[in-house]
Amino acid sequence: MTKVTIKDIAQVAGVSHPTVSKALNNVPGVKEETRQRILQIARQMDYVPNVAAKRLVNHKNRSMGLILPHAKGLFFHHLCGRLEEEASRRDINVLVSFADGRQALKTFREHFVDFAVGWFDPAWLPNPAFTKEWKLYQGQFVVIGGGNTELGHVLDVDRFYQVQEAVKYLHSIGHRRIAFAGREGPKCQGYIHGLMDCGLNYHPSRMIVINSAYYDGIARKKEEMRHKFNTLWQGKHRPTALIMDSQDVAFSLVNTIGELQISIPEDLSIICYDDVPELSVYPVPLTVCGPAIPDLVQRVLDLYEQIYQGHQFKQPVREVVTSKLILRDSTRPINPLC
Repeated sequence: MTKVTIKDIAQVAGVSHPTVSKALNNVPGVKEETRQRILQIARQMDYVPNVAAKRLVNHKNRSMGLILPHAKGLFFHHLCGRLEEEASRRDINVLVSFADGRQALKTFREHFVDFAVGWFDPAWLPNPAFTKEWKLYQGQFVVIGGGNTELGHVLDVDRFYQVQEAVKYLHSIGHRRIAFAGREGPKCQGYIHGLMDCGLNYHPSRMIVINSAYYDGIARKKEEMRHKFNTLWQGKHRPTALIMDSQDVAFSLVNTIGELQISIPEDLSIICYDDVPELSVYPVPLTVCGPAIPDLVQRVLDLYEQIYQGHQFKQPVREVVTSKLILRDSTRPINPLC
């Protein structure tokens, strides 16, 4: 069945489609007799109004779009859920897209969503295709998590600093042999600089560089973890503490540590980057660092409200969302001479 449009009603009523639009939206400028006739024809033709377009015209489009182009892992699940929950309390609708940034913006533009939030990696740069779509979008665009862009607001996460602080905390409770497991990047650099700040020697053998992802194949990730960690544990630079750069690493490595009958935290203290509830339900709850999802969501919604209320920014917002260590049972003080 073909959807009835305003032009269809205008043709039957013998008036212009702007007149039909005014009548349907109760806008002044249409005689009452004409308005009633148009409304009757609309009912007879089973006309269904475009609610999204009507909201846009009335400047009451309380909605935002969330772009998660490469979302794998529980952090993004919790981020999405918390944003939808808190936004709902403010009468804001959230549309979520897992497509690439360009396609997501196109979808939001077509659905009259004029506030978009995208989570991107620190190295992300908008390519020409994205920039072209952004110019067509003409809405407010916010990057969270990282990325370098002049196209909109940025709420950054300082991964370097947070891992650096994790190293300093472990040093403060006596640890001198601290290892790292994860990918190369800001977190890895934060680990190295943390060692330097504490006057500790950097040993490449205490760096477990992970090449595969847990969500790309559990068996492959587990085998890689077991081999690399066992090499570290049996070597001459055995650590007393370990920093894992994500829940992705934790899901594989914590099980491997248990299978090797290594006790946490008696034999090995652990801090994991990624503040997700699931890391607190291990037999030994893990100490965590990383961005607090409630803080990120609060800042995004506050920025939305400022823009919705008509606040004019002299320049795009550039902020770093900080967080603190959440101490649990996976870390313990030791004698620095150990």
